[in-house]
Amino acid sequence: MSRQAASSAFHKSKTLDNKYMLGDEIGKGAYGRVYKGLDLENGDFVAIKQVSLENIAQEDLNIIMVRF
Repeated sequence: MSRQAASSAFHKSKTLDNKYMLGDEIGKGAYGRVYKGLDLENGDFVAIKQVSLENIAQEDLNIIMVRF
């Protein structure tokens, strides 16, 4: 799929950090959701995971924040 064709498939989507275009949800699990994404720099498709921090203990959140 060409970059232009891929971009049109994501036309109603949100942009993430001006680097990725967020597409449809492609999966869901215990810790979050996975979306189809498009790398705006090179046109590659990527998977973008959105992790919910709601039910995570504060101690674990501190570890996550240090890693990322």
